[in-house]
Amino acid sequence: MPKLLLLDTFNFLHRAYHALPPTFRDSNGEPTNALYGVTSMLINMLSQVKPDYIAAALDGEKPTFRVEDFTAYKAQRKPMEDALVSQIPKTLRMLEAFGVRQVLVDGYEADDVIATLALDFAGKVDVIIASNDRDLWQLAGKNVIIVVPDKKGGLEWIGREEVSRRLGFSPDKIADYKGLRGDPSDNIPGVFGVGEKTAVKLLEQFGSIEEIYKNIERIEPESLRKKLLENYEQALMSKKLATLIKDVPAGVKLDEIKYKGFDKEKVLAELSKYNFRSLIKRLGLTPEREEKKSKQVSDENQLGLF
Repeated sequence: MPKLLLLDTFNFLHRAYHALPPTFRDSNGEPTNALYGVTSMLINMLSQVKPDYIAAALDGEKPTFRVEDFTAYKAQRKPMEDALVSQIPKTLRMLEAFGVRQVLVDGYEADDVIATLALDFAGKVDVIIASNDRDLWQLAGKNVIIVVPDKKGGLEWIGREEVSRRLGFSPDKIADYKGLRGDPSDNIPGVFGVGEKTAVKLLEQFGSIEEIYKNIERIEPESLRKKLLENYEQALMSKKLATLIKDVPAGVKLDEIKYKGFDKEKVLAELSKYNFRSLIKRLGLTPEREEKKSKQVSDENQLGLF
């Protein structure tokens, strides 16, 4: 079937920003490491996946229901550094130059947008989600697979079987697992005192948080039953926080995100702004006269992490 590529944009911005050195700068001395990393990743994905459709999901600016329901959600995360913030509009212009449709819905996270588009179009296309965010593993299944670019430019493919093998339970149990175990990275509390092994064992036995509480009298030992009872509301809230929203009002039709390739002149102009000569060369956009010059490697060609 045709392939739809969904990009977790800010996931890769953060990853590139922290992976590539701050020495990546344009002629004005402004940082470009995150921009370079995302652009390099995009070129790799277009080359290796060859999508028929593509969309870049973005986080909305307004707080999501998760923050409204639980003010501590992701509260431990530090504010985004100015050096990264300054690269966001540049990255969005780069995506536009490559002909990639951007999808943002206020009040929702990019993960929710991806979940909605994936489920809307799975079956019509094979959905490939580019992200290293394990929250999106919930979506792995028929016609939906996760792909993670590695540091050498290769791709790691994660489907339903890979998720089940790594976690010990199927993708559709991830939110239940986090409802029990919690998730420190998102500040989701879970049930205090319930660890990884206990959470997996409970899910193997009962299948979901709701079924666990329906059968609470069967839980042994008593100390575990007590922990679950004391944290009943917190467990349900934690599961809700971890569950991806699959009905975001994105208003996107499949034919609106059909990928028609990119305008070489626009991409060359955008890459040239930041002296990304190695990326220009990878795309075969280097003017012939430049090819005949000295093959001195520019500093952004030191690393190929994406």
